Amino acid sequence: MVTRIVCYPPLGQTTVVQEKQAELMLCIELEKAEVKAESLEAVLWHSGLNGQWTELPFKHLTNVADLSIHTVSNQQRLCSYHSCTLSTAARPAQIHFTLRFRARNQTWQWAKDAFGEQDGEIRFQDPSFKPHTLQSCCPTPDLALNIAPTSGGLGNNAAATVWEISDTVPGAEDPNSGYRTRKIGLPRDFSHWFALVRHSTAWIAPRQGQNEIRLDGDAIVCSFLRKDGLHLLFLAVTTEDVLTVLKTNDCGELLMVGKNDSLHIGQCVVVAALGSTLEDTMAAAVAGAENVVRKSEPSLPTIWNKASEEVVNDSSTDSQGWFNGLTYCTWNALGQDLDQGKIHNALQVLVEHGITITNLLIDDNWQSLDHAGANQFERGWVDFEASGIGFPDKLSGLTASIRHNHPNIRHVGVWHGIFGYWGGFSPDGGLARRYSLRSVNKERDYCDRESFTVVDGEDAARLYEDFYAFLQKSGIDSAKADTRYLLDCLCSSKDRRGMIRRYNNAWLEASAKYLSMRVISCMSMIPQLLFSPELLLKRATDQDQQKLIMRNSDDFFPEVESSHLWHVFWNAHNAVFTQHLNIIADWDMFQTTHDYSGFHATARCVSGGPICISDYPGKHNLTLIKQLVANLPDGSSIILRPSVMGRSVQAYTAHSEERFCKVATFQDIPCGEHRPWTGTAIMGVFNMSTQTQVEFLPLLEFLNFKGSGIEYALRSHVTGDIVVPLSGASTRSLVKLELGHRGYDILTLYPLLPLHGGRQIAVMGLLGQMTGAAAIIGIDVKADDRIVTTRLKALGSFGLFMTGPGNDGIPVFATITLCGTSITQAFQTVEHTTNGILLKIDLEGAWKESSLPDQQIVVEAKIRE
Repeated sequence: MVTRIVCYPPLGQTTVVQEKQAELMLCIELEKAEVKAESLEAVLWHSGLNGQWTELPFKHLTNVADLSIHTVSNQQRLCSYHSCTLSTAARPAQIHFTLRFRARNQTWQWAKDAFGEQDGEIRFQDPSFKPHTLQSCCPTPDLALNIAPTSGGLGNNAAATVWEISDTVPGAEDPNSGYRTRKIGLPRDFSHWFALVRHSTAWIAPRQGQNEIRLDGDAIVCSFLRKDGLHLLFLAVTTEDVLTVLKTNDCGELLMVGKNDSLHIGQCVVVAALGSTLEDTMAAAVAGAENVVRKSEPSLPTIWNKASEEVVNDSSTDSQGWFNGLTYCTWNALGQDLDQGKIHNALQVLVEHGITITNLLIDDNWQSLDHAGANQFERGWVDFEASGIGFPDKLSGLTASIRHNHPNIRHVGVWHGIFGYWGGFSPDGGLARRYSLRSVNKERDYCDRESFTVVDGEDAARLYEDFYAFLQKSGIDSAKADTRYLLDCLCSSKDRRGMIRRYNNAWLEASAKYLSMRVISCMSMIPQLLFSPELLLKRATDQDQQKLIMRNSDDFFPEVESSHLWHVFWNAHNAVFTQHLNIIADWDMFQTTHDYSGFHATARCVSGGPICISDYPGKHNLTLIKQLVANLPDGSSIILRPSVMGRSVQAYTAHSEERFCKVATFQDIPCGEHRPWTGTAIMGVFNMSTQTQVEFLPLLEFLNFKGSGIEYALRSHVTGDIVVPLSGASTRSLVKLELGHRGYDILTLYPLLPLHGGRQIAVMGLLGQMTGAAAIIGIDVKADDRIVTTRLKALGSFGLFMTGPGNDGIPVFATITLCGTSITQAFQTVEHTTNGILLKIDLEGAWKESSLPDQQIVVEAKIRE
């Protein structure tokens, strides 16, 4: 009879509440209407402040709309809704709870017995609590540690309390690095932890646990959710020659471990921060890390500024296509058996299917290599020029032909390893005669070799100067630098000291000078690069300016079934940290004809990063691709990247819990003067279970949510459902979402803008694109005149949603103009919903009919009285 119960705050999880009371909402789903919904009863059992369990009856709700509970689902369910309120006189407080239910006069059923739901927990947080010392949060640290409070770079009004934990590390005695291990201790009274560990040398990845911590790898981030609802976070900061990580000992205590490659005494540093939200706490810790790096390297010039004075790339200002264009990569599509014929054929097939790409990335195996037929790790780089076997026209001939036949392709890039190739440099090739080579010992990793040949660090700058100059001369204007983790695989302290920084600087300078930073940094999540000044200190002034595209996780593996849910989860949780770096996170390529193609496509759209497809020639999902891109008036296309990087909003929830992974992002949208909001919130939701799941989503989880006094309309991209109004002032504002196996959705939260006469309007952007709200540049509302003007990046099906008095079938839109030209009714579609009117405008059709010149897209809607 009862098929499912859905509760918020949820059972089986911990919810932090900053108020003195928490309202619990319960949905009981019924299979059939054999039992009337009003006959269902539910009782909350909770531990109370004194630990004594007691019951609290739920109240049956008869008017669900008044409580802002809305359902987004393709299935119609018979539901009974209930609520109750828990209050606390003192904070912090911690209450465990479960529930039971029944049809009246029937036997009670416990949630755990019926559905396996474990107890939930509510933490009533006291955000005013500010400890004076770190020792009060983490007792018994090593007495040798220097622990000092710091502002974290956020001033006296910081949302978190910040400390620096430091100690000296002895200098290296070549070839051995110097080491220091110190105990930080066991954080007091925590229940959950979240860490980013070195999953391999190349990548960091999330780990979660409860009650006790055992790290399975070196960590750079470790955050603890305390029983008072506060977050205590530790961030290991790596400086030029001292690598710092976090470990745990057999007692579960946190350790700080420093590795010094310098010949001089160095310093290892961990920044600790305590705050009321993980978002604020992480931001404060990263700001503290910036201070550490500035102090350790005060005279280091900024690479971006140094290189910008020498830019020789003629297309240095043409980078919008690189950041905002659809990319096609040869890796999964064509594999390592690559040649120019296959590339030409793949591009022609794209044209035949009507797919317009902006960027082409030629991946592995275009280079001149030795040891033909050997595996990639045994092959060395011979020369700058492409392989004469697969590329007889050379790179210059290939790029010239591509640009001639496909004028839509604005950027052509190539792949290479940081040491040229997986197996380094060929000791007998042409490059060996031009540069100083040396054999270096390395740790075993993906490349199962103990040594290989590389260009000496002192020659790295000349190598990259020559190589990238050659690429530019050959028509290549972008690159993917892979295997950068190999810098941290070098065994000798002398090699590490002489190569890590020199190779990084050499690559960055050449990238800026010849490629205008149109580069992708891959397999580069080593601490020396994550905490380099270029990624940590330089903050861009707009969405793209001077940002580096960096891969955010391991590869997309199309044939590995178990990898796909984990891939999205991995990226979303890495972004909890990487969103604070000076990067654009790249969640990797994917294929559009795949069991998980929509799942991956949705994740890329909400990531805020680039979108790259790697389809087998002829195997393309055109319907899906059209949701990724939008057309411009000149016939080209762009992807619609939100202005804020997407990241998980529930970092302490483990992948093994098989719940929703919620990825929140935001689109900054100026809206005239005196508006209380600055944009549109977007959330991608992904089911991490192989079973159908249903959850309540509170508006409070939407990124940059500013709710006081604002009402919202929410739209599901998958179903097209629009629900209104959601009140920003109410903690009751919940959306009930159901997703099946491989299920996903994008929920976009639009502010309802008031107009004269009691009506409200939501500007929804391009309805056909997954992140269509990101097409909006700005909105101007003249409420008294009932005129709404919207500036857009691209064309498509533009949506305006109207709610309020007058939604009775009478047309409410008097005139619609596009760049001052009236749009005829032929390009307008009006849909009446249960709660408003949706106007869809075919901007692309109207643009073509009006023969408008290439200019900014401006839509003006005047509302009838």
